[in-house]
Amino acid sequence: MTEAAGLSIVILTEDSGKDGRPTVEALARRMLDLVVPGFGSHRVHFAPRDPREEAAMRGNVWKTDGKNPQEYERRVRLLRYIARKLSLPDTFVLFHIDGDRTWEQRHTSENAAKFERLVRAVLPQVVDRGRANVPRATTAAQPNAEPPTLQLENLLLICPFRSIEAWLYQNLNAAVDICTREHRGSHITELLTWEERRGELDELPAPEKAVCLGKAFNLELATNGFPAREAYEVKKSFAESADRLLRCGALHRALELTRG
Repeated sequence: MTEAAGLSIVILTEDSGKDGRPTVEALARRMLDLVVPGFGSHRVHFAPRDPREEAAMRGNVWKTDGKNPQEYERRVRLLRYIARKLSLPDTFVLFHIDGDRTWEQRHTSENAAKFERLVRAVLPQVVDRGRANVPRATTAAQPNAEPPTLQLENLLLICPFRSIEAWLYQNLNAAVDICTREHRGSHITELLTWEERRGELDELPAPEKAVCLGKAFNLELATNGFPAREAYEVKKSFAESADRLLRCGALHRALELTRG
């Protein structure tokens, strides 16, 4: 964390594309502005990518059952990484996975439940095992040192339904511009119909296939005037994830301090 930073944000995303992490970061910044409008963005440090530690986010290795030793080792490494980050002051981990179901069918999605069971619930055990493996000489050298505290409340799930395109297509102004520029306006009619029916985006079985934009312009949609308030007012998956941030008292306090 830089000297000027007030808090640090770590982003883990299952999206392995070149623009995957920058897209999630851009959306996270818009969510943070819902938590504390006008927060001091210059005092929020987004940790750089750590490709080695993020490897378990690829291909759903984060929820592996352990039958593949290599995948299990990557998962354990990821859990240790998260535990280390959550033991640092004013550090928050955003864990992005897609629901892989429409919002209406969200109760059939296994991903959020597996996140709670295979990530959040086991992190205290990861920390306990790590303490048990600390050499005795280290402990004796600092007999009064308090072990770092695991701030589990600072682990926040970001989960679009069905996929992140359902959120990104909320940026209808930018989507229309892209459609006009890149595809001669082939889906402008469809895009404009969502202006008054934004909630339908969360119910698309494959948002990225619904119009010509696909996944090619995700970063532009996230960074070019993304309408976070309008997306939140839909009261579906974007609001659900934003509410997790809004309910995190430590995040709210840390963001408030960035305005000082």
